[in-house]
Amino acid sequence: MPPRTTCWDLEPHTSAKHLILRRYLQAWLPIMTRWNGRVLYIDGFAGPGIYRTGEEGSPIIALKEAIHHTAQIRSQVVFLFIEADPARLEVLKQQIATLQVPSNFKVQCLLGRFDEHLTQVLDFVKEQKRNLAPTFAFVDPFGFSHTPFSLIKRLMQNDKCEVLITFMYEAINRFLSHPDQPANYDSLFGCQDWREASSVEDPQARKKFVHDLYLRQLQVSAAVTYVRSFEMIDPGNRTEYFLFFGTKSYDAVKKMKEAMWKADESGRFQFADTTDMNQSLLFGTTPDFNDLKSRIVSKFRGSQVTVDDVERFVVIETPYRETHFKQQVLKLMESATPPELRIITRTGQNRRGTFPSGTVIEVL
Repeated sequence: MPPRTTCWDLEPHTSAKHLILRRYLQAWLPIMTRWNGRVLYIDGFAGPGIYRTGEEGSPIIALKEAIHHTAQIRSQVVFLFIEADPARLEVLKQQIATLQVPSNFKVQCLLGRFDEHLTQVLDFVKEQKRNLAPTFAFVDPFGFSHTPFSLIKRLMQNDKCEVLITFMYEAINRFLSHPDQPANYDSLFGCQDWREASSVEDPQARKKFVHDLYLRQLQVSAAVTYVRSFEMIDPGNRTEYFLFFGTKSYDAVKKMKEAMWKADESGRFQFADTTDMNQSLLFGTTPDFNDLKSRIVSKFRGSQVTVDDVERFVVIETPYRETHFKQQVLKLMESATPPELRIITRTGQNRRGTFPSGTVIEVL
């Protein structure tokens, strides 16, 4: 349930989400501003920018990451902070006023709903026959209202757009059978297929159905090239929410995975990569290299493939990172007795235990 006060206590699961956001922006900002003269950051449910006991909210986190970034950002960065509550928006403005915002940063605090303001932005871009600037949209509602799938789809039709969506599964599941919600759910999912979920009695099967439907809508209906999902698990081992990350950039997937693995190094939170609910993985402080090896062998046994193909498989089809498989898996497979992989051609200096780009291996 949304808080009724202007400021409220920071929940642990929100703190975890903010840590992921911070980590990702540290990577996203220098990359996007290096190659683009103007970029756009949207916080669709900005809030007051501060919690009751002084912790920073997501708008202030984003601004500070840009202001203090070691890359010394020179491109124009436009921040759109959207908030429906007038009192919260006023507090946010007060928080922003305490910062020394560079002249190449443009900050707009907009009163109103996320869907209404983003529609106006996209309509304006269309009317002007322009392209939307490279955009990162943080869509972080308390529940599931005013986040129509049609708008997410429309946003992602633009090049160089990325979204990080909080999908409030606990609230969505609670109201699946409520007679007042069908229109809201039709809008949220962009289809009526969700209605089948109410007849799924097993809780885990229902969760998988709902999760997979939204994932499929992003992949198929919105044609998002790469979609990853991450589950936030509360201390009672219940699903608080899913984070869905959508992008057209392979490198962005790598940076988001880096953010997720680094965020979990603290051990304070439980995340799971749930892109494939049949092979979900609970993040830990150390990757499960035996599991990764099993996945690689299952995919490539008997095949000759490049190391680059293995990397793409690891990044796109597993929860692991591109830094997790060469020294920790392939090197041990090469030196095993008997060997578990064979080098067909090795680029570079042909040193045993190294796997430069272009190297061809056979998984035995």
